[in-house]
Amino acid sequence: MVRILSVAIGLLAVGVAVAVTAWRHQSRVASDVITRPAPELSARAHLLLPDLDRATMVVPDRPHDPAEVRAADRFARITRLRRFTVSTNSLGMRSPELEEPRTRIRVLCLGDSVTFGWGVPVEQSFPALLAAALDVETVNAGVPAMKPDSIAAWTRIHADAIQPDLVIFTRRPDFSGPAPWQSYRQSVNVIQRAVAPAPVVIVLPPVSTFDTMGASRWVSERDRVKQMLPSLPVLELTEAFRAALPRPGVVLDLDTPGVHRVVSLPEESVVLEAPAPGRGLAPEVVTLFEEDDDLYEPLFFDGGHPTAEGFVVFTDAVVAFLQEQGIPRR
Repeated sequence: MVRILSVAIGLLAVGVAVAVTAWRHQSRVASDVITRPAPELSARAHLLLPDLDRATMVVPDRPHDPAEVRAADRFARITRLRRFTVSTNSLGMRSPELEEPRTRIRVLCLGDSVTFGWGVPVEQSFPALLAAALDVETVNAGVPAMKPDSIAAWTRIHADAIQPDLVIFTRRPDFSGPAPWQSYRQSVNVIQRAVAPAPVVIVLPPVSTFDTMGASRWVSERDRVKQMLPSLPVLELTEAFRAALPRPGVVLDLDTPGVHRVVSLPEESVVLEAPAPGRGLAPEVVTLFEEDDDLYEPLFFDGGHPTAEGFVVFTDAVVAFLQEQGIPRR
């Protein structure tokens, strides 16, 4: 999925399973390696390493453009950083070991970095919050940068061992490859067959206002997913995040063609206005965030991933949606 949403994991995905490095105040800080190649899923797939013990990740802490991650001077460009740690169980998931014997409903959470809980401690991730809210066992199978077809292949391999009572698939189509819609539908179908008779719910992750591509098409994506998979419940979380505004912070207003306008909330005053490039964020917008460490988009920290507060909004919306659907149930 080529969008700001996926770029927030850029310093990891630039070389999957390669250590991430960045500059902050002239000191180099390296992330630990947390993934391995997973050719058993696909040529481009990767999985989390098992038995990680508080591995350190250092990631961008502001909206950023894909070009920044590829630039030769990226370590000087991206100076706003956040740190968090990653621990995994023996199966390579950011979850406790599977409960045995089972005493609660088991919910399998599939997805990429949003399900994983990119940028926040594990207890603030969506699966952990969902477990607490519903008193269920959640299995966090989120892997940063994981594609829908790789998620489906992983599910086909592990579904029998996990035997979930409910599956939540939190992923948008992957527009970086050919036939994204066909691939998405096929992936969901594979997941359904692998976990049957457990119900599958699709959750479309929230789109940041600073995700210029995603912000222009999240509505059409939502509608097409619902049309393409009419038998499955589909929750679009961008709506819940937009409803949670306004609050202190800034958002990107794309209503004027050819212009990127940064607007403060709740007063809605213009902080910056710059010509929109053909793709990605205006350089002036990036500079604005680099020059002010206190500047944030409400509920997001990097132009794609929720903050701890954002994950609360995320979880509340999912819980309400599941209750409307009358699930989970055994």
